[in-house]
Amino acid sequence: MTGSFDDQSAIAPTSTSAASGQFPDPPRIDPSRRDPFAALTPIAVVTGVLLLLGSLGGVVWGLITPGVAGVVIATDRVSDLTADTVHRFDAIAFYACISAVVGVISAVIVWSVRAVRGPIGVLVLVLAGAAGSGLGVGIGGLISGVRHPGAGDTSPGGYFQSSVSLRLGGAGIGALDLSWAIVTVTPTVALIVYLVAVLRARDPALGVREPTN
Repeated sequence: MTGSFDDQSAIAPTSTSAASGQFPDPPRIDPSRRDPFAALTPIAVVTGVLLLLGSLGGVVWGLITPGVAGVVIATDRVSDLTADTVHRFDAIAFYACISAVVGVISAVIVWSVRAVRGPIGVLVLVLAGAAGSGLGVGIGGLISGVRHPGAGDTSPGGYFQSSVSLRLGGAGIGALDLSWAIVTVTPTVALIVYLVAVLRARDPALGVREPTN
């Protein structure tokens, strides 16, 4: 009888705790030690969203970017109007600003998905952010090319509008080619915003908890 009584008293606190609805929180885990395969679905979804954001940024740029006015001097000779060459800088500045906005939104999205917080989230931001920006450059270039088709069949003395390339010709450090540096704006801004979110987090595990069955 004594053994039975002791067994019942030993489980009594557990029953009382369960009845009161007070259960311990699931244990926190270090984001750097999580099984990367467990987050494949969230990673795929977030990556797709970031690629879509980059593409939409390119669409917006293609629709608003100005063209550069030129004149056909002869059949095989064209020239840009001096007063309009500033639009080349404007077009690149527009894309940089759009990319910065996309970077902020991307960081917020990645941070809001707990399953990809930590090193996985950083990789997603860098790779998907750069890839999405690259898609935006291509899509935006196609749209801008339709809006500003260039000289084409314009006869001598006629004016035309040509699209602006986002490739920074001649940019580089030594042998390092930086002509496509524009695609780094989105991931760079995203990483800065994400770092701010990490520094503001009071939980060392970034709010990530180990799933329970």
